Amino acid sequence: MADKVCSRCGLPSGIGRGNIWHANGVINASMPPYIRGTLYDVEELNSLFPALSERIGFDITRLVVEGKRKDGRRYTDSLRNSLAAMGRDLPPIDIYNLVARFCKYWGLGLAEVLDYREGERLTLRTLKYYSDPMSRGDWAGVFEAVEKRRGEPVWKDEPTREILEVIATEGEPELEERIEQEVELGIPCEDERDLQYIHCPECGVPLEISRQFSWNADEALILEKISGIRFILHNTNGIVAVLRVLREELGEEIDRMVTDISRGYARGYYGLLQEETSLDAELMKFPLRSWGRPAEFAKTGDGFKVTVVNPYAPPIVAGRIWGLLETFSGTELSLSEHVAGENRCDLTLCREG
Repeated sequence: MADKVCSRCGLPSGIGRGNIWHANGVINASMPPYIRGTLYDVEELNSLFPALSERIGFDITRLVVEGKRKDGRRYTDSLRNSLAAMGRDLPPIDIYNLVARFCKYWGLGLAEVLDYREGERLTLRTLKYYSDPMSRGDWAGVFEAVEKRRGEPVWKDEPTREILEVIATEGEPELEERIEQEVELGIPCEDERDLQYIHCPECGVPLEISRQFSWNADEALILEKISGIRFILHNTNGIVAVLRVLREELGEEIDRMVTDISRGYARGYYGLLQEETSLDAELMKFPLRSWGRPAEFAKTGDGFKVTVVNPYAPPIVAGRIWGLLETFSGTELSLSEHVAGENRCDLTLCREG
């Protein structure tokens, strides 16, 4: 059965019910605990962590899985609490099916429960998932929230990787506790409210979202129209928690590495679109995607100064802007200053040489 879509803008009807686009460049869930979401470029995500692993010299896949597992557990706990407050105490299989349906709406992939043994095992067919380690972490977290046991996500069918099993196992308390603490910190936001959107009168989503994206819940696909690149709408905390733990383990240099990787990706991405868009048009997309709000932008004698309020992950956002400005200015730029606070990111970029 096809999911319902808004008759005015064509987006899945559940997107407007479940999310709020705020005037400060942030998307939040419309129900407690109002978790922040971000529209992610899937190619950027799937290039970031392998490139980071290569630079630091060890595979960070496990950290990615663990960060997303804690994020998935937190989300599922809040979902069950919200349902309980409405008098709906659903059995485990219904929770799994509900999360699978939400995954379609958010573009995360198609998931079908094949087998379930209470407290022991969950077997899923997963198609079109957005990321191997992050998707595995998501479902492990859902399992943990429902079963109150840690779940180890493993592929049953290497190398095709379509059948995912989450198997109850013992955890590693020290690492889990640290990542959980980072997830619970959340993403601080500054309440600057001067952005104005024209919202769909039926579903409430900014109309610009339907202009930018083709959103098909039945296929679990969100495609950016201008590039054809796949996007997802997903929780922000899990990825940010991974970056925080890496910073603690490896030092502040990790932020610079992430920024350099994001810069390189952005140069390639905007280089392909340069003739079809503009610098101003791309900066205006940031708050709609919950990347943050470019509050100040100025050309200087030898470069640019930019302030982004409420960046979802300052190192990634800084790299994106760096590559964006290099592409549209046609000039190599050096990042002479990057000051990242809790809810803002100040960049100074100068022409090299």
